[in-house]
Amino acid sequence: MVRFRTPMQRPGALTAPHAVRTRRTGPARGARRAALLAGATLVTALALPALPAPPGTAATLAAQAPERSLQKRAAASRAKGAESAPVLVFEVADFQCPYCARFWKETFPRLDSAYIRTGKVRWVFVNLPLPSHPHAWAAAEAALCAGATGGDFWFLHDRLFANQREWSALADPLPVFIRYAREGGVSEPEFRACIEADLVAPLILEDVIFAARAGVRGTPAFLTSEDQTVVGLKSFEEWEQVLEEALRRAAAAGRR
Repeated sequence: MVRFRTPMQRPGALTAPHAVRTRRTGPARGARRAALLAGATLVTALALPALPAPPGTAATLAAQAPERSLQKRAAASRAKGAESAPVLVFEVADFQCPYCARFWKETFPRLDSAYIRTGKVRWVFVNLPLPSHPHAWAAAEAALCAGATGGDFWFLHDRLFANQREWSALADPLPVFIRYAREGGVSEPEFRACIEADLVAPLILEDVIFAARAGVRGTPAFLTSEDQTVVGLKSFEEWEQVLEEALRRAAAAGRR
């Protein structure tokens, strides 16, 4: 079992690194994304820690304030359930992973009904776009950008898994992601701007680091605040045993 510690007590906690970032479009954006993907692959393999951020001037920090605010909204948007829930679950997943889609379809709705909506569990989605899935990173950006720009991360989350075969087969899935965002009530110009500037890319890279530090190498994988690890596709009944045990541990520790 992986010994797991959450980075903070409650979600919204998986926030962006404080590295200085510049906004880029056009060919530079493609090069930047390639560099981020290469870095994510390296981090996954080696579990490297994040580097300390360089100091910035007051003017630079002020200019970045809207970007940081957007990233905070994106980070908070992928948490589902009551903040006061005694048990926290991190789902480490890849939007292009077939087993992750099966979990979403076969098991997650029952967990949502029995544990998340009842205030027992708070659920946080952590992106681990695998190198074998070429559109997983773009899908992660789409979901986070939806949450960051006034839409619903979970609406995009559901659309992406429900239609995984449709967009996975495309050379460029962005038009489909834009359609999903519009269906979810997201402003298309804001959504496009978020995608084009890679504004949530640091969050995804931090997710990759988070997963690597926890020893996760594949998807889906799940980590609870009660030092439990669940790997792979499990039935609702198996999950029931895990979460009931987690709730017992939380109650014994005074977290009700």
